[in-house]
Amino acid sequence: MENNQFNGSLYPVMVESQEGTVQMGEQQNPFILGNSIPLELPELQDKYCTPVFSKDNVETISHADFATTALEAVQTFFHGQTVKAPVIRCSHEMKLRTKTGTGKLVENLMPEDESSYMQRMMFMIEIPSIQRVVNDNLLNLQVVGVRSYAETNLLGLSTQQQRFRLGIGFVNTVCTNLLLRTDGVNLSIKVTNLTDLYRYCLEVFSRYDHQRHLEDMERLGQTTIDVPLFARFLGRARMASQMPAAMKRELGLPEFLLPESQINSMVRDYYTDENFAGNGQDITAWQFYQLMTNYRNNYIDVAMERCINAFDVAQGIARAVNHEDDTWSWFIS
Repeated sequence: MENNQFNGSLYPVMVESQEGTVQMGEQQNPFILGNSIPLELPELQDKYCTPVFSKDNVETISHADFATTALEAVQTFFHGQTVKAPVIRCSHEMKLRTKTGTGKLVENLMPEDESSYMQRMMFMIEIPSIQRVVNDNLLNLQVVGVRSYAETNLLGLSTQQQRFRLGIGFVNTVCTNLLLRTDGVNLSIKVTNLTDLYRYCLEVFSRYDHQRHLEDMERLGQTTIDVPLFARFLGRARMASQMPAAMKRELGLPEFLLPESQINSMVRDYYTDENFAGNGQDITAWQFYQLMTNYRNNYIDVAMERCINAFDVAQGIARAVNHEDDTWSWFIS
């Protein structure tokens, strides 16, 4: 049996029969595609190398350590909740050769002659015992993290700070769309050790106003975006994605990070998506938001920023439609 109650940090939860457990991170649809591949945490730990700082040969914080540290922070902050194992996607495999592989042709390499590390990693940790229904969609609480070695100077010393991104929000269980907002993310965590990284994770969780996030998403379902307005937005969004920065400043446009490919995906999904399609009819701002976050082909290192921006866009357009705020009115004028 399940029953509603509040846990220690005032999160409304659905308490399941097994509490405080870690489940396998299974999901039907990947939360990101692009050029990424799925990896299990043990595979990431055992199969791939960890880069070092060249000047002192000290290991960097590995992708696996980041995911494990975030998981430990989730288990601490949400003590007693059901937590799924991290679902991990990686990209940009960086090839290495051992001494035995020197001078060999690629087709002659043996397993012991080569190794590699993954430059970019993104994980999602789902907490299915904390859930809410918003606009007829079941949302589960989730934590997401991103790390890219491209943002670390591997030729330097280990005393430099390493950058991580971490966010907490919800995942739409009907489509695995990640739903994030500004107060639930830190896009520039800079640390040199796992202790500080763990502390930053707890800070992000503590700062997140989940109730306001849920209420704001619920309100999106109360705003109608008619077909002509949707068409105007699509045209303006394409213009904005190509507009010179100086012209954006002159017009006073808000930050718009979505690429034209993501806008094209919205158009296609408007007619074809099984959950949020408009099929030539008016849609709600909630459908509009989900059509934006349906896009899976962002690179890992920009995925969180664009997820956050999609919420800002949806909320801004809804407010412009309702004549509450004209910040985003250019996009529908």
